[in-house]
Amino acid sequence: MPTRTTAIPAWTPAFVAEVVAATIEQAAVHGLHQAPRDVARSHHLSPATVEEWVSRARAVQAAPVPPGLLACHTCARSMILIQLPGSGRFYLCAPSCGRTPVPAEEIRDAVAAVILHRTPHLVPPGKTTQAASYALGPIQRVTVGATGTDLHITWRAISLQVTGPMMVMAQRLHLAQRHAADNKPERAIDVLHSGLLHVDPTSGRLALDTATARAAMLLATLTLTSGDPAAALPWAQWGHRGLRHLLRDPTNPEVRAALRVLAATHRAAGNLTAAADCYSDLIRHHTQADGPYALPTLATQATLAVVLYQHGHQEPAQQLLARTIADHRRVHPHHPAIARMTAALYRMHTTATGPPGHPPHIATSATPGAS
Repeated sequence: MPTRTTAIPAWTPAFVAEVVAATIEQAAVHGLHQAPRDVARSHHLSPATVEEWVSRARAVQAAPVPPGLLACHTCARSMILIQLPGSGRFYLCAPSCGRTPVPAEEIRDAVAAVILHRTPHLVPPGKTTQAASYALGPIQRVTVGATGTDLHITWRAISLQVTGPMMVMAQRLHLAQRHAADNKPERAIDVLHSGLLHVDPTSGRLALDTATARAAMLLATLTLTSGDPAAALPWAQWGHRGLRHLLRDPTNPEVRAALRVLAATHRAAGNLTAAADCYSDLIRHHTQADGPYALPTLATQATLAVVLYQHGHQEPAQQLLARTIADHRRVHPHHPAIARMTAALYRMHTTATGPPGHPPHIATSATPGAS
C-alpha cells in the first residue's frame, strides 16, 4: 500500500506573505523568538527560512521603502518585502488578497520622485539616491494600486525630519542613550522618534521585540523629563505593555522600571487615579521581588501616599506614609529618605488642618528615575 506523504506547498510570493503574516500574528502572543518555530512546523519549513523571510519583511537596512509605509489598495493590509531565490524583490500584502506582486524598485523610484518633488528639504545633501528611505517623514501611508506607479499618498499634516533612516532599532537605541548621557535630550528624542514613526502606540498592537519597546520607554522618559507628559503617555503605556509581554515577568527589573515611568507620567499628566493604580501594582511587584521592607518598596509606598493625598484622600495617605516611615526607621534606621518622608507627613498634617483654599505643596519627584 503506498505511503501517504504531505504535500509541500510551492514557495510563491503569496505563500511567503502568508507565512510572514502568520508569524507576526503568533509573535504578538508568543514572542518573536518562539513564533518562527511554531509557524515553520505548521508550514513544513525550517525555522531559519521563516526567520529570514520575517527579517527581510521587517528590515530597515537596504529596504526599498521603510517597513510599514505601504498598504494594499484592494484589501488595506500592510505590504511586505518579499524576495525568493532566482527572482527580484516584490511587495505583496500579508496575507495576500490574491493581487499581483508589485516590483519593489518600481515603488521605490516612484516614492523617491514624489519626495524629491514635494519635500526635497527633508532629504540631506548627497542622499538623493536614498530619498525613499526618508518617506516616513512627510508621508503617513502609501496605498498601492495595480502597479508600482499607481500610488495614493496620505501626507502628514506636519512633515517630520527623519534621523538615520537606515539604522536598525538596536543601533538607534544605543545612539539615543549616548545622546541622553551627554545631556542632549533633544537629539535623543529625534533619533528615537524617527525610528518609531511607523508605530501607532494607541493601536493596541504590541512591540515585537525588546529593542523597540525599550526605545518607546526611553522616548517616554525623555519626553516626560522635557515637560510634556501628554506626549509621553502613549509611549509609556505602549512600551510598558510591550516589555511586560515580551519579558513575561512583572517582577523583572526592566518591567518594573517601565511601570515606574508609566506611573510618573500619569501623575505628571494629572491622571491621579491611574497613577495610584500603577504605584499600587509597583508596590506589589517590588514586594514580590525584593520583599515588603526593601528600599524600592518603601519608596514607592511613600510616593503612593503623596499621590493619594494630592487626589484628596488625606486620611489613608497619612496612615500609609506613617506606616512607611515606621518600617523605614526599623529596617533602614539611618537612611536619608526618612527625613524627607517625615517632612512630607508633617506638611500633610499642617495643610490638612490649615485654612481652606490652600492646597498642600509636597515636593516629591515625578521624574521616571524616582519612585
